[in-house]
Amino acid sequence: PASTPDLVFTAFAGLPTLLGAMAANERPSSVLPGMVAGILETLAVQPLDMVKTRCQIYQGTNPSLLRCFRDVFNEGGVLRFYRGLVPELASTAPARMAMYSSFTWTRHYLQDLASSRGAAPRHGLEAFAAGFASGVPESLVVTPLQLVKVRLQAKEHLGRYRNAFHCVRTVLMQEGIMALYTGLGPTIGRNCVYNSVYFWAQFELREIGAEGGDGGSYALHLLRISGCAFLAGALATCFNAPFD
Repeated sequence: PASTPDLVFTAFAGLPTLLGAMAANERPSSVLPGMVAGILETLAVQPLDMVKTRCQIYQGTNPSLLRCFRDVFNEGGVLRFYRGLVPELASTAPARMAMYSSFTWTRHYLQDLASSRGAAPRHGLEAFAAGFASGVPESLVVTPLQLVKVRLQAKEHLGRYRNAFHCVRTVLMQEGIMALYTGLGPTIGRNCVYNSVYFWAQFELREIGAEGGDGGSYALHLLRISGCAFLAGALATCFNAPFD
């Protein structure tokens, strides 16, 4: 996200930095690794996202995956799969910043609150609650550009918009600024559900993996981190798919 935020590349770049600092009870000084990972992720999954969007808005019975790929390719070759890439990339950095910043702040707030009351730390529950809270600011940032991306990818809008900037201007002039926030409610639901399950599963899986250790090998540590991220992302996707 659009609906697979940090499913793969954040495992290698963003979350090791972020979660490693959290595990040491430190506040990460930067969310730049997560933002870079989000950009790499967008470049990697954009063709699949294009096909997914077409399947979601297809009139009648959904075609097969192969037919979707063939139809998109016949419209404009390989580059057609990257239509809508500009708004997706434009939303990635601020969306990841909003998500990670709010997640980190909320989690540390919950930790401080529990500490002040003498309660034992509950890392999984804290991660779940902080992840849920992080979905709101992320959605506020990403919704307008997601709408532009979907308009550019939708088959019924072919030829209507020249590019992302023309799409934004047309929507503002013809439909008003609030049209850019069409679908905000489901987007909030999608991101809150995904982030809560994703971060909770990350912490639970990391704790299970930590029991066996990694022998001090950075490669094994990285492999364990990426495996946890992949499984957490796959699990979270099962819960947020209806909202998407």
